Amino acid sequence: MLEELQRLQAHITALKSRLAQYESNNKALENEKAHSNQQHKVQIDLKTSIINQKEKECEQLVEKLENANSKLKQLNEDATALADRYNRLEKSCTDLKNRFQEILAERNELRILKEKFHNDQRHAQHEIQNLQNERDRLLQKNDHAKAKVEAIIQRLSILGTTQDSYTQEIQQLAHPAENNEDA
Repeated sequence: MLEELQRLQAHITALKSRLAQYESNNKALENEKAHSNQQHKVQIDLKTSIINQKEKECEQLVEKLENANSKLKQLNEDATALADRYNRLEKSCTDLKNRFQEILAERNELRILKEKFHNDQRHAQHEIQNLQNERDRLLQKNDHAKAKVEAIIQRLSILGTTQDSYTQEIQQLAHPAENNEDA
């Protein structure tokens, strides 16, 4: 029995040493677990902060996207307004171009009329000059005829008194303006 007790003591000692080894292993594992848990907690906190940071970045990006969408909408409205304004300006430009063409056509017509009027004026001045020359020629002819009639009247008055009545009538015919003044 003693042997058994010794064996049992040896077993107990072996078991105690194993138990101590297991306990030290267990403590090392617990320390490792605590260290691992601490590292995991740090990593979780790090990942959580990264997630929070990414969520903030996402919120900022969503806000920027909303701003960009509102700016895009505003730019589209501005582009539409500018396109409408451009179309109105283009139409106005076309209208002005057409009006300019009409004005050029009117200017050309006025130039033609001006040339025609200048030609008519030159022709009229030429006619006036011709008529003045003709008037001068007729006045000279009239003066010449008056001189002849006066010479005839003088010769008739010299011829005799019997023909005085005829002479007065001829004088009246030769100088009707003087007779009108006497009357």
